[in-house]
Amino acid sequence: MIRQLVLLFLVFVLVAALASAAIWTQVIPEYRASAEVRVRPVIPYLVFQTEDNGMIPLYESFVNTQVSVMRSVTVLQCVLDQPEVRDTQWYKKPLVSLVQHLRGKPPAPPVERLRNSLSIRPRPKTEIIDVVLTDSNPEDARIIVDAVLDQYMQYIGERSDETKDHLYRQLVEQYKSLDNEIKGQELISAELRKSLGTDTPQELISGMRLRLEDTKARLSELRTSINVLEWESKQAVTRDRNDVPVASASEMEKKPEYYEDSDWRALDRNVRTIQHNIAANELEPNNPEIIRATKDMEFAKELLRLREDQLDKQWRDRPKNTSEVPINITDTGGPDYEAESGNLELRLARIKYEEQLLVADFREKQAEFQELFESAQLLEKENNAVQRKRELFGAVRQRLDQKNMERNVPAPIEVLTRAFVPSEPHRDRRILYTAIVLVLDSLGITLSGWLLHRRGFL
Repeated sequence: MIRQLVLLFLVFVLVAALASAAIWTQVIPEYRASAEVRVRPVIPYLVFQTEDNGMIPLYESFVNTQVSVMRSVTVLQCVLDQPEVRDTQWYKKPLVSLVQHLRGKPPAPPVERLRNSLSIRPRPKTEIIDVVLTDSNPEDARIIVDAVLDQYMQYIGERSDETKDHLYRQLVEQYKSLDNEIKGQELISAELRKSLGTDTPQELISGMRLRLEDTKARLSELRTSINVLEWESKQAVTRDRNDVPVASASEMEKKPEYYEDSDWRALDRNVRTIQHNIAANELEPNNPEIIRATKDMEFAKELLRLREDQLDKQWRDRPKNTSEVPINITDTGGPDYEAESGNLELRLARIKYEEQLLVADFREKQAEFQELFESAQLLEKENNAVQRKRELFGAVRQRLDQKNMERNVPAPIEVLTRAFVPSEPHRDRRILYTAIVLVLDSLGITLSGWLLHRRGFL
């Protein structure tokens, strides 16, 4: 019986020793490398607060996006391309599970193994993202986690710089384009001002418009004078056809009326014409044109009074003759209707010729005014376009200055803690597995002893 017990004990020791040796040689403890990435909810700024800084909208979504970026194939492939990662045992000798070994499957690709081994999770109610990798080799775990952090920071930095550079290049191109356009339009405006001969074309247009109105008024006066002279010419022809009776001495002594004098009639007609133009014009009394017309009317009245004084003096100085003198149109002492008719025709022809000259001058001034008006409109249009371009140019320049000022502001994402591996393994199952083996071995020996005892071997 003692031999059987010793044998059972030896079997127990042998099984326990073999199992423990297998456990402690095959089961490798795992070390955990952990790092921390901080994502600030506020993007800092130096001077200018723009849409690129300040509070990050949808901060939680932004953080989750950073987790996806860190686990992306692009970043992980860059990690695997690093020489220090390729030199690790994790990369060179990947572990193969027992199931894979039995099935004869090759190890998974490095990218897939890295995605499965890498744990990236935002820490609740903080700005921290935990980056964790568990491996049997603590140094390999630390190298891989640091490589992940470096490539992730490089990736987001390049993407951010690429976006900023793209916007910056567009701003610079827009800046140069607007600058060239403004210079070109300023040259056009300078040529227009040179052709107009003034920087204020509105004043030139106003002066030319007044001259046009003055010419138009003079043309109206001439046409009125033409109508009056044509009427007088018809009246002179009518008197020429009538017989003139012999006048008595009393009739000869009668003072003639002023209107019998042709010069007086012309002066009176001029006064009436100016008065009619002033009355028909709807301009304000303080208007320069009204003031000038009023002065012209006063001057015309003064000439009319002077002619009346001349006629009165001529009447007083006439020769006294009480005998009846026949008044004949050919008599030099009486009214010479034939001479007066010829004088009227001459004056009518002169005024009509003056009208033709004034019409030609009016048309020339009108064409010049139209050309000036179009040039002034074009100059105003160019000035407005230049002003708008300058406002836009100022906005682009301000935006460019802001970009230059805020170009080197720290990013909201930073590595708070690089990979750290504790000296103690994160997960060591060897003791647990050894205890389980001892318990099972004890149960197996006990069961074997019970069976031997029932069969009578013990």
